[in-house]
Amino acid sequence: MFGKALKSELYRIKCMKSTFILPLVLIGLIFLTNFIYTGVDLYGLLGMSQSDLESVQEQGTSAEGYMDSFRAGFEAGLQTASDLDGEEPQIKILGEGPLYHEDVATVFSMDVGSLYGQLLLAIFVGIFIGDVYSTGHDKNLIVFGGKRGLLFTARILLISLYALVLHIVMWLTAIISMALMGESVFLGIDKAFIIFFVVTWLLSVAFGGLVSAMTNITRSKAAGITLGIILSLGALSTLMSVASLIIQKKLGLEPEFNLGNYTVTQNIAAMTLYSDGHFVLRALICAIVYFTAAYFISVLFIKKRDIG
Repeated sequence: MFGKALKSELYRIKCMKSTFILPLVLIGLIFLTNFIYTGVDLYGLLGMSQSDLESVQEQGTSAEGYMDSFRAGFEAGLQTASDLDGEEPQIKILGEGPLYHEDVATVFSMDVGSLYGQLLLAIFVGIFIGDVYSTGHDKNLIVFGGKRGLLFTARILLISLYALVLHIVMWLTAIISMALMGESVFLGIDKAFIIFFVVTWLLSVAFGGLVSAMTNITRSKAAGITLGIILSLGALSTLMSVASLIIQKKLGLEPEFNLGNYTVTQNIAAMTLYSDGHFVLRALICAIVYFTAAYFISVLFIKKRDIG
């Protein structure tokens, strides 16, 4: 029975144009982002060199250091202006960007943190689950009788696999980007990379589960996609920050307490190859909790809802 459900849902995915368009859009977004950070001399646009930046970073570790850094930058700007003698400054755009010397793993981690993958995953899930209700496909649930939960399990499995596909697409795009614009193509595959890849993928699966749950609850693909866009664009960050401050004041918690640390998208955006074990464990727990809650909420609504 599960095999039939999986085959049926896989056929629906193959017939969706968005299934193939969204990875192409992701490639374009990631490649453009990587071009900016590897092939554009952002330091040059600011009138700085890599050594200038390192000097500023070293000085800016204290209040006095920040003042020294600001003063040094201001004086450098005055000196540059006086040296020009009225001539137009030569602005260098193309060159070695901030990530030019990095490995593929580092670039990939930055690409994942951009949340472009989650944005496009939300669109896919909203369309995939929403079509069940907008096209009347939910009438086919009669074929599965009391196995509605089994059918949704097939759907969530395919969503998980699609999230994995988008993850792999980002990684391959990072490789191509570094091959074309970086200093070298060093993959940097080690234990830290594998942990980062797996945990961020699981967080993406949980994110897809949340979008799926919203779509199932409202029977609207627009509602699911909207939720996904709001989460992936970080629109809730301000709300989370305000709520965190209120809770800190009321309960006397440490200033480091932040509700955003317990959301899926915040963990994806903040996680790096160098995140410590505590951060990774918290992210993994968030992925499991959110996915489990979203899964059972969806199954509950599907089982209790009238067909058609």
